[in-house]
Amino acid sequence: MAKAKSTKAVETAEAAETQAVSGGSHMLSIYIPKAKIDQNPVGRLMALGEERDRSVNYLVVDAIIQYLDREEK
Repeated sequence: MAKAKSTKAVETAEAAETQAVSGGSHMLSIYIPKAKIDQNPVGRLMALGEERDRSVNYLVVDAIIQYLDREEK
């Protein structure tokens, strides 16, 4: 039963992301999987953003663009 709920949550999140991006609002929300929570990605992003005087949004968008540039080659 837990698997069905998590699958439904992922489908709902993916649908919301698709709607937000295709709807022109240019918003994207992310889900941090439980397996990655112990790596504290949000806390690390917040600390890095403060250190670099950048917003978390800036860091995330920059990381996504770098990833896409690297992977699309």
